[in-house]
Amino acid sequence: MFHITNYMRETNVWMIRKMRWIFWSAVLFLPFYRNVYWDYLGRRTAWKDYFSGLTEDEKKAKAESERANWGFNPRYQAKYDFSIKTAKYANQTRADELNDMPRLRTKDTKEEELG
Repeated sequence: MFHITNYMRETNVWMIRKMRWIFWSAVLFLPFYRNVYWDYLGRRTAWKDYFSGLTEDEKKAKAESERANWGFNPRYQAKYDFSIKTAKYANQTRADELNDMPRLRTKDTKEEELG
């Protein structure tokens, strides 16, 4: 009987020591998972969506109200009648207006630069 209990005790001590790094790795990994993957990367949106209690139409209306405008806008919109930009924009053709916008490259401007 002694050799059976002695074997179990020694085996358990050995297994605990062998598996200790797995336990502590899991325990120490949980806060990093919670903060990085869950909060920083926004993975909690599925739970927020499930517990929000909104109908599909309300969710669509909320998403539409929070949607960003990714369209192209010029850098500066002239506000005053006496502005130099207002006078400049009034005398421009549509082609001049497109070529005047610095972030927009048209076919003509590429060919002129190349040569």
